[in-house]
Amino acid sequence: MTRILVTGATGAVGANVIHELRARGADVRAFVRDPRAAAAKLGDVELVPGDFDDPASLRRALHGVDRVYVSAADGPRKVAHETAVIDAAAEEGVDRIVKLSAMHAEESSALPAFRWHGEVEAHLRRSGLAAVVLRPAFFMTNLLMVAGGVAHTGLLHAPTAGRRIAMIDIRDVAAVAAATLVAETLPGRSYDLTGPAAITFADVAAALGDATGRPVRSVDLTEEEARPRFEGADVPDWLGTHLAGVFGVIRAGGFERTTDQVRALTGRPARDISGFARDFAAAFTPQGAPA
Repeated sequence: MTRILVTGATGAVGANVIHELRARGADVRAFVRDPRAAAAKLGDVELVPGDFDDPASLRRALHGVDRVYVSAADGPRKVAHETAVIDAAAEEGVDRIVKLSAMHAEESSALPAFRWHGEVEAHLRRSGLAAVVLRPAFFMTNLLMVAGGVAHTGLLHAPTAGRRIAMIDIRDVAAVAAATLVAETLPGRSYDLTGPAAITFADVAAALGDATGRPVRSVDLTEEEARPRFEGADVPDWLGTHLAGVFGVIRAGGFERTTDQVRALTGRPARDISGFARDFAAAFTPQGAPA
Protein backbone atom coordinates (compact mmCIF):
# COMPACT_ATOMS: atom_id res chain seq x y z
CA MET A 1 0.00 0.00 0.00
CA THR A 2 1.16 3.53 -0.76
CA ARG A 3 2.41 5.28 2.39
CA ILE A 4 1.77 9.02 2.64
CA LEU A 5 3.47 11.55 4.90
CA VAL A 6 1.57 14.70 5.81
CA THR A 7 3.61 17.68 6.98
CA GLY A 8 1.88 20.60 8.64
CA ALA A 9 -0.45 17.91 9.91
CA THR A 10 -1.98 19.90 12.76
CA GLY A 11 -2.59 23.00 10.65
CA ALA A 12 -6.07 23.96 9.51
CA VAL A 13 -5.71 22.35 6.09
CA GLY A 14 -3.33 19.58 7.16
CA ALA A 15 -5.65 18.18 9.83
CA ASN A 16 -8.39 17.95 7.23
CA VAL A 17 -5.99 16.23 4.81
CA ILE A 18 -5.38 13.60 7.51
CA HIS A 19 -9.15 13.18 7.95
CA GLU A 20 -9.71 12.80 4.19
CA LEU A 21 -6.89 10.30 3.78
CA ARG A 22 -8.09 8.18 6.69
CA ALA A 23 -11.61 8.22 5.23
CA ARG A 24 -10.10 6.80 2.02
CA GLY A 25 -8.33 4.05 3.95
CA ALA A 26 -4.87 5.39 3.11
CA ASP A 27 -1.70 4.45 4.99
CA VAL A 28 -0.95 7.87 6.45
CA ARG A 29 1.79 9.20 8.69
CA ALA A 30 1.86 12.67 10.30
CA PHE A 31 5.03 14.70 10.87
CA VAL A 32 4.44 16.67 14.09
CA ARG A 33 6.34 18.77 16.58
CA ASP A 34 4.29 17.81 19.66
CA PRO A 35 2.96 14.22 19.52
CA ARG A 36 0.73 14.60 22.57
CA ALA A 37 -1.06 17.68 21.22
CA ALA A 38 -1.20 16.13 17.75
CA ALA A 39 -2.77 12.93 19.07
CA ALA A 40 -5.51 14.93 20.75
CA LYS A 41 -6.26 16.72 17.49
CA LEU A 42 -5.70 14.00 14.89
CA GLY A 43 -6.82 10.85 16.68
CA ASP A 44 -5.54 7.40 15.83
CA VAL A 45 -2.88 8.10 13.20
CA GLU A 46 0.83 7.25 13.05
CA LEU A 47 2.79 10.20 14.45
CA VAL A 48 6.46 10.85 13.78
CA PRO A 49 7.90 13.62 15.96
CA GLY A 50 10.36 16.04 14.47
CA ASP A 51 11.20 19.52 13.36
CA PHE A 52 11.66 21.05 9.91
CA ASP A 53 15.02 22.39 11.09
CA ASP A 54 16.20 18.88 12.08
CA PRO A 55 17.27 16.98 8.93
CA ALA A 56 17.60 13.69 10.80
CA SER A 57 13.99 13.85 11.96
CA LEU A 58 12.84 14.56 8.41
CA ARG A 59 14.72 11.53 7.12
CA ARG A 60 13.14 9.35 9.83
CA ALA A 61 9.69 10.60 8.91
CA LEU A 62 10.28 10.00 5.19
CA HIS A 63 11.70 6.50 5.55
CA GLY A 64 9.50 4.10 3.62
CA VAL A 65 7.21 6.90 2.40
CA ASP A 66 5.96 7.02 -1.21
CA ARG A 67 4.16 10.37 -1.32
CA VAL A 68 4.30 13.60 0.68
CA TYR A 69 1.94 16.48 1.34
CA VAL A 70 4.10 19.57 1.81
CA SER A 71 2.92 22.48 3.92
CA ALA A 72 4.70 24.44 6.64
CA ALA A 73 3.38 27.38 8.61
CA ASP A 74 3.50 30.75 6.89
CA GLY A 75 6.31 32.95 8.14
CA PRO A 76 9.91 33.90 7.37
CA ARG A 77 11.08 30.27 7.74
CA LYS A 78 8.48 28.83 5.36
CA VAL A 79 10.77 28.56 2.35
CA ALA A 80 13.58 26.92 4.35
CA HIS A 81 11.16 24.46 5.94
CA GLU A 82 9.34 23.39 2.80
CA THR A 83 12.48 23.15 0.66
CA ALA A 84 14.05 20.99 3.38
CA VAL A 85 11.13 18.55 3.02
CA ILE A 86 11.46 18.55 -0.76
CA ASP A 87 15.22 17.92 -0.64
CA ALA A 88 14.85 15.12 1.92
CA ALA A 89 12.02 13.58 -0.14
CA ALA A 90 14.24 13.58 -3.23
CA GLU A 91 17.02 11.86 -1.28
CA GLU A 92 14.60 9.21 -0.02
CA GLY A 93 13.21 8.50 -3.50
CA VAL A 94 9.67 9.72 -2.87
CA ASP A 95 7.61 9.36 -6.03
CA ARG A 96 5.13 12.24 -5.60
CA ILE A 97 4.88 15.58 -3.83
CA VAL A 98 1.63 17.48 -3.35
CA LYS A 99 2.43 21.07 -2.43
CA LEU A 100 -0.13 23.44 -0.92
CA SER A 101 0.52 26.81 -2.53
CA ALA A 102 -1.71 29.81 -3.24
CA MET A 103 -3.32 31.53 -6.15
CA HIS A 104 -1.02 34.39 -7.29
CA ALA A 105 2.10 32.67 -5.94
CA GLU A 106 5.08 34.27 -7.70
CA GLU A 107 8.76 34.55 -6.84
CA SER A 108 8.55 38.26 -7.66
CA SER A 109 5.40 38.99 -5.61
CA ALA A 110 5.48 41.98 -3.27
CA LEU A 111 3.24 40.04 -0.87
CA PRO A 112 5.26 37.89 1.55
CA ALA A 113 3.24 34.66 1.56
CA PHE A 114 2.72 34.70 -2.22
CA ARG A 115 6.46 35.25 -2.71
CA TRP A 116 7.36 32.41 -0.34
CA HIS A 117 5.01 30.04 -2.13
CA GLY A 118 6.49 31.09 -5.47
CA GLU A 119 10.02 30.41 -4.25
CA VAL A 120 9.06 26.95 -2.99
CA GLU A 121 7.28 26.14 -6.27
CA ALA A 122 10.44 27.10 -8.18
CA HIS A 123 12.54 24.85 -5.93
CA LEU A 124 10.09 22.01 -6.44
CA ARG A 125 10.35 22.36 -10.22
CA ARG A 126 14.14 22.24 -10.01
CA SER A 127 14.02 19.12 -7.82
CA GLY A 128 12.78 16.96 -10.68
CA LEU A 129 10.23 15.25 -8.42
CA ALA A 130 6.81 14.37 -9.78
CA ALA A 131 4.56 16.94 -8.19
CA VAL A 132 1.11 18.47 -7.97
CA VAL A 133 0.77 22.09 -6.90
CA LEU A 134 -2.53 23.25 -5.42
CA ARG A 135 -3.25 26.99 -5.68
CA PRO A 136 -6.42 27.78 -3.74
CA ALA A 137 -8.12 31.16 -3.77
CA PHE A 138 -9.16 33.18 -0.70
CA PHE A 139 -10.04 30.83 2.19
CA MET A 140 -13.52 31.12 3.68
CA THR A 141 -11.90 30.50 7.06
CA ASN A 142 -10.16 33.89 6.73
CA LEU A 143 -13.56 35.26 7.75
CA LEU A 144 -13.05 33.75 11.19
CA MET A 145 -10.43 36.44 11.85
CA VAL A 146 -13.26 38.98 12.10
CA ALA A 147 -15.90 36.67 13.58
CA GLY A 148 -15.74 38.30 17.00
CA GLY A 149 -16.35 41.73 15.55
CA VAL A 150 -19.28 40.47 13.50
CA ALA A 151 -20.78 38.78 16.56
CA HIS A 152 -20.39 41.95 18.63
CA THR A 153 -21.51 44.58 16.10
CA GLY A 154 -23.39 42.80 13.33
CA LEU A 155 -21.06 44.51 10.87
CA LEU A 156 -18.66 42.87 8.41
CA HIS A 157 -15.95 45.34 7.44
CA ALA A 158 -13.69 44.82 4.42
CA PRO A 159 -11.96 46.97 1.78
CA THR A 160 -13.17 45.07 -1.31
CA ALA A 161 -14.70 47.84 -3.49
CA GLY A 162 -17.62 45.47 -3.98
CA ARG A 163 -15.57 43.04 -6.05
CA ARG A 164 -16.43 39.36 -6.19
CA ILE A 165 -14.25 36.65 -4.63
CA ALA A 166 -14.29 32.94 -5.49
CA MET A 167 -13.79 31.91 -1.85
CA ILE A 168 -13.03 28.28 -1.07
CA ASP A 169 -13.61 26.14 1.99
CA ILE A 170 -10.37 24.61 3.30
CA ARG A 171 -12.15 21.27 3.64
CA ASP A 172 -12.46 21.20 -0.14
CA VAL A 173 -8.77 22.04 -0.51
CA ALA A 174 -7.98 19.10 1.79
CA ALA A 175 -10.23 16.81 -0.22
CA VAL A 176 -8.39 17.72 -3.42
CA ALA A 177 -5.03 17.19 -1.70
CA ALA A 178 -6.10 13.73 -0.57
CA ALA A 179 -7.43 12.84 -4.01
CA THR A 180 -4.16 13.81 -5.70
CA LEU A 181 -2.12 11.96 -3.07
CA VAL A 182 -3.94 8.64 -3.52
CA ALA A 183 -4.52 8.77 -7.29
CA GLU A 184 -2.82 5.89 -9.07
CA THR A 185 -1.42 8.11 -11.80
CA LEU A 186 -0.22 11.70 -11.51
CA PRO A 187 -3.38 13.72 -12.23
CA GLY A 188 -1.65 16.91 -13.37
CA ARG A 189 0.88 19.55 -12.49
CA SER A 190 -1.06 22.41 -10.92
CA TYR A 191 -4.62 23.41 -10.13
CA ASP A 192 -6.29 26.69 -9.27
CA LEU A 193 -8.96 25.85 -6.69
CA THR A 194 -12.03 27.99 -6.00
CA GLY A 195 -15.47 27.78 -4.53
CA PRO A 196 -18.50 27.28 -6.79
CA ALA A 197 -19.24 30.99 -7.29
CA ALA A 198 -17.60 34.38 -7.01
CA ILE A 199 -19.39 36.32 -4.26
CA THR A 200 -19.27 39.77 -2.67
CA PHE A 201 -18.88 40.53 1.02
CA ALA A 202 -22.55 41.58 0.91
CA ASP A 203 -23.33 37.99 -0.06
CA VAL A 204 -21.16 36.78 2.81
CA ALA A 205 -23.02 39.06 5.24
CA ALA A 206 -26.36 37.75 4.01
CA ALA A 207 -25.24 34.14 4.46
CA LEU A 208 -23.98 34.87 7.98
CA GLY A 209 -27.24 36.58 8.81
CA ASP A 210 -29.26 33.60 7.60
CA ALA A 211 -27.06 31.18 9.53
CA THR A 212 -27.07 33.10 12.82
CA GLY A 213 -30.62 34.43 12.66
CA ARG A 214 -29.26 37.94 13.27
CA PRO A 215 -28.83 40.74 10.74
CA VAL A 216 -25.29 41.16 9.44
CA ARG A 217 -24.42 44.13 7.24
CA SER A 218 -21.40 44.48 4.99
CA VAL A 219 -19.46 47.75 5.31
CA ASP A 220 -17.11 48.40 2.39
CA LEU A 221 -14.11 50.35 3.61
CA THR A 222 -11.76 52.40 1.49
CA GLU A 223 -8.12 51.40 1.40
CA GLU A 224 -7.30 54.39 3.62
CA GLU A 225 -10.01 53.47 6.14
CA ALA A 226 -8.78 49.89 6.28
CA ARG A 227 -5.07 50.65 6.70
CA PRO A 228 -5.21 51.35 10.47
CA ARG A 229 -7.05 48.06 10.99
CA PHE A 230 -4.24 46.09 9.36
CA GLU A 231 -1.49 48.12 11.02
CA GLY A 232 -3.13 47.83 14.44
CA ALA A 233 -3.97 44.15 14.18
CA ASP A 234 -2.27 41.86 16.68
CA VAL A 235 -0.38 39.96 13.96
CA PRO A 236 3.25 39.89 12.76
CA ASP A 237 4.24 42.78 10.49
CA TRP A 238 4.61 40.48 7.47
CA LEU A 239 1.07 39.17 7.95
CA GLY A 240 -0.43 42.66 8.22
CA THR A 241 1.37 43.60 5.01
CA HIS A 242 0.20 40.44 3.30
CA LEU A 243 -3.45 40.80 4.35
CA ALA A 244 -3.59 44.41 3.19
CA GLY A 245 -2.05 43.33 -0.11
CA VAL A 246 -4.52 40.50 -0.56
CA PHE A 247 -7.40 42.94 -0.38
CA GLY A 248 -5.60 44.98 -3.02
CA VAL A 249 -5.64 41.89 -5.23
CA ILE A 250 -9.35 41.49 -4.47
CA ARG A 251 -10.07 45.11 -5.44
CA ALA A 252 -8.23 44.50 -8.71
CA GLY A 253 -10.50 41.53 -9.46
CA GLY A 254 -7.77 38.97 -8.87
CA PHE A 255 -10.00 36.43 -7.15
CA GLU A 256 -13.11 36.65 -9.35
CA ARG A 257 -12.39 33.70 -11.64
CA THR A 258 -13.95 30.36 -10.71
CA THR A 259 -12.87 26.85 -11.64
CA ASP A 260 -14.56 23.47 -11.32
CA GLN A 261 -11.42 21.64 -10.23
CA VAL A 262 -12.82 20.59 -6.85
CA ARG A 263 -15.63 18.65 -8.52
CA ALA A 264 -13.31 17.31 -11.24
CA LEU A 265 -10.78 15.94 -8.76
CA THR A 266 -13.03 14.81 -5.89
CA GLY A 267 -16.29 13.96 -7.64
CA ARG A 268 -18.28 16.32 -5.43
CA PRO A 269 -19.07 20.03 -5.72
CA ALA A 270 -17.22 22.65 -3.71
CA ARG A 271 -19.00 23.97 -0.63
CA ASP A 272 -20.73 27.33 -0.96
CA ILE A 273 -20.72 30.23 1.50
CA SER A 274 -24.12 29.27 2.91
CA GLY A 275 -22.82 25.87 3.99
CA PHE A 276 -19.72 27.42 5.54
CA ALA A 277 -21.84 29.98 7.40
CA ARG A 278 -24.10 27.28 8.83
CA ASP A 279 -21.15 25.14 9.94
CA PHE A 280 -19.39 28.06 11.68
CA ALA A 281 -22.42 30.04 12.81
CA ALA A 282 -21.42 29.81 16.47
CA ALA A 283 -18.25 31.82 15.82
CA PHE A 284 -20.30 34.72 14.43
CA THR A 285 -22.94 34.62 17.18
CA PRO A 286 -22.72 36.65 20.43
CA GLN A 287 -21.50 34.55 23.35
CA GLY A 288 -24.40 33.00 25.22
CA ALA A 289 -26.87 33.49 22.37
CA PRO A 290 -28.24 30.47 20.49
CA ALA A 291 -26.59 29.92 17.10
